[in-house]
Amino acid sequence: MTIDSASVNEPGEIIIAGFNVSKGYLNNPAKTKSAFFETNGLQAYCTGDLGYFDHNLLFYKGRVDFQIKLNGYRIELEEVNHFLSEVTLLKQGVAVPKYDQNHKVSQLLAVVVPKSAQQPSQVALRQALAGKLMPYMVPQRFIFRDSLPHNVNGKVDIKALISEVNAHA
Repeated sequence: MTIDSASVNEPGEIIIAGFNVSKGYLNNPAKTKSAFFETNGLQAYCTGDLGYFDHNLLFYKGRVDFQIKLNGYRIELEEVNHFLSEVTLLKQGVAVPKYDQNHKVSQLLAVVVPKSAQQPSQVALRQALAGKLMPYMVPQRFIFRDSLPHNVNGKVDIKALISEVNAHA
């Protein structure tokens, strides 16, 4: 483990390097190229996890991307968002993780804007997603809003929604 003084308390992606790191993904050269590289003669892997060092301890801060792990399943939030955008009952919607006190994902929620003034039922929304997503990827609860927050680039501010749903945890 090498830590330079500039990287202490500075969050960054956790990279694992060494003689025992895999050469890549089997039969998937594109994914291998995006996640594996060589550094100082050692094979290295980009984990997609965010962390920082404080003294000689590594602290985990979550994912760099919007991938979560729920009940042992890896879920790409962007994939859930894609299928939420196809639900005809909704104008807009995004999936967000709800964390427990140990910062583990305990629930998958969706913050949604209904297409009409009449809110669709939770059951109707689950049914609309049922044939498109694996059952573990369907949000357990839908939170209805009149609109979603946007960042300075005009995109839905997913990080703000994640903070909002976890504010009372």
